[in-house]
Amino acid sequence: MLEVDVVSGPHTAVSASEASVPSAKLDVNILGPLTIRRGTLTLGAHDLGGPKPRQILEILLLHLGAPVSKGRLIDLLWEGHAPVLAHPTLESHVSVLRRHLQPGSGRAGPLKTVTGGYLMDRALVDLDLDRFDVLFRLAAQAEPRRALSFLTEALALASAPLLGGELLPAWAEEERTLHAARVVEAKVQAAQAACALGESETAILWATAALEDDTLAERAWTVLVLGLERSGQLTAALRAFDRCRHVMDQEMGCTPGPILQAAHARLLQGTAATDEPESAFEIAGTPVAGGAGHARPEPGRPEPGESERTVLTIGHSALFVEQLSDALEREPGLHGAGAATSIESGVAMARSLKPDAVIMAYRLPDGTGLDAARQILQALPETRIVMLTTECTPAALCEAAALGVCAFLPKDGHLALVLETLRHAKTGNMLVHPSIVARLGQGNS
Repeated sequence: MLEVDVVSGPHTAVSASEASVPSAKLDVNILGPLTIRRGTLTLGAHDLGGPKPRQILEILLLHLGAPVSKGRLIDLLWEGHAPVLAHPTLESHVSVLRRHLQPGSGRAGPLKTVTGGYLMDRALVDLDLDRFDVLFRLAAQAEPRRALSFLTEALALASAPLLGGELLPAWAEEERTLHAARVVEAKVQAAQAACALGESETAILWATAALEDDTLAERAWTVLVLGLERSGQLTAALRAFDRCRHVMDQEMGCTPGPILQAAHARLLQGTAATDEPESAFEIAGTPVAGGAGHARPEPGRPEPGESERTVLTIGHSALFVEQLSDALEREPGLHGAGAATSIESGVAMARSLKPDAVIMAYRLPDGTGLDAARQILQALPETRIVMLTTECTPAALCEAAALGVCAFLPKDGHLALVLETLRHAKTGNMLVHPSIVARLGQGNS
């Protein structure tokens, strides 16, 4: 909050004449556009006599119930460049503000004069920001069920920025920033409370909302990953962890904490044990897995008599290849041979390393995966190539089958599906995931 010069002790007392006159209570909103309701009358930011009276009200509301000295008000209103007659000018602005806020009440309304300054009487002002702060404090001391209730109510009040879309002076921008940080913290705490109660869907929603405001909120990432894990969305949880790791590496140069690291290890283990590629079907040749009469190899292990399979990763970004390389290093029967982010570097690495398999994105910075596959298979015809894509054409699938590509899988699909396909893919046939074929049927290209 703003630093203020507080007039303390007996000097803060309001005169008896002011205290004795009854006054209508104001209902004030400053979360969003400034709005003041007095009975049936509603005032907006432009109904207070001008910018300076409005700013005086905003400063006093931000310190509801506490006196602010005239000197501090002058410093804030004129940002260190006060006019010669600053004090009488300030008093004139306050007089104008009073006429709009409490007509006919003189000094007896919510805007009080104290020795050396002014204050807004908390007993006569119902302020949404004050209610938010009270609920936020109550939540910090409550058990999870009550905390979630308090925070949900508080966040309903804070659906818009402090002071809305006004063009604000520097002091108000600072207040808006501080309040925005409290809102993010409230969302994180709501997510944590929901997570503690086992309400994964609610936890995911609040964690996602917090991350929309602050992508560096690691506690929100933790709740998001744990919530997705507990609700059985293991692949989505893995993607969330990878986004978290990327953000933290890029923005802070660090890695996720131990809770997230442990969750990541569980997720890799969990996805490797589920979501087998039985729904894939062939374009040419015999299905690799899932077809009638074909024994399914044990997940997570090489086929009998087969040694560890080396895999080269070729992707369009460092994050893409890093994610897949990390997964390969944790998989029995698979070993990451290297990673590249272009056709040129990928083909060169394939010719040098001679991997058993290549997993690559269909879209690459310098062409398509088919360009890379053509060059790799010309030099190494026994290499198994698995392509990841979000979209493809029938012509591209036919060309891939003719080249000897082993599989087309959805780029946004399950990690376990990719790993199992890499482990068991053979040359001479090509698997295409049904989701890719479905997109073709809808006319996507």
